[in-house]
Amino acid sequence: TDDVLSAIDRVAEIERQQDSDVISVKRQNCVDVDPVFRRLMMYETALQLAHDAFGPMFHLNQSNFISRVKEASDAASIGWHADGPRPALFPRVNGSMGLHYIKFGYFLTDLTHDDGGALLVVRGSHKRDEMDGDKANFDINNYADDVVECKVEAGTVVVFHQALWHAAHPNHSDIERKNVYISYCPTWMRPVDRDFPTEADLEGLSREERWLLGEPRPALRWWIPREDDAQRMARFARTTD
Repeated sequence: TDDVLSAIDRVAEIERQQDSDVISVKRQNCVDVDPVFRRLMMYETALQLAHDAFGPMFHLNQSNFISRVKEASDAASIGWHADGPRPALFPRVNGSMGLHYIKFGYFLTDLTHDDGGALLVVRGSHKRDEMDGDKANFDINNYADDVVECKVEAGTVVVFHQALWHAAHPNHSDIERKNVYISYCPTWMRPVDRDFPTEADLEGLSREERWLLGEPRPALRWWIPREDDAQRMARFARTTD
């Protein structure tokens, strides 16, 4: 955790020095920013859950970190939304949006206090259209009984379906809010925030890291794996003994 916090602080400080208007910092594709984020990508419990959801043919979908200092304006809110693919535009499975990727939020600083900009979610909302298909008239107060505020301790990992409605209020506290999001999807889906790497980009990485980052291979093998492809993430399968 200390290594991840140090990397966030280092990158955020550079951005703030380069632009005095920058206060809070969000960096996409953080696994390519510092090796500590690749280590977080390899967190075993998360990879076990991804294997539960997708089997062995999954890879990195997205990674980013967020550093939010005290924000004076409510304009810093992250409004209610579901992550793509947009539920209203893709087929449903038994009436619900399919699980296209599973998202892990690593909360690195304390959020048990008030006004810290904690993650907000609406229980069960992944089974509905985004904003019930009516953004123009959407009122979160209509769902008040199902809103959950994740006021969590430092070191907590929150896992959720990509179609779950979520939001965050501004950080009005004196405690800087720092977290990392990492998500995984089936290999037949492209990553959200990065291009596939070259062999040079992957030099020195483990076979599992190479797989998750999308090592070069023939197109058909993203869909139909060879036997050794299917074994690449096999150690994250849970035993049934």
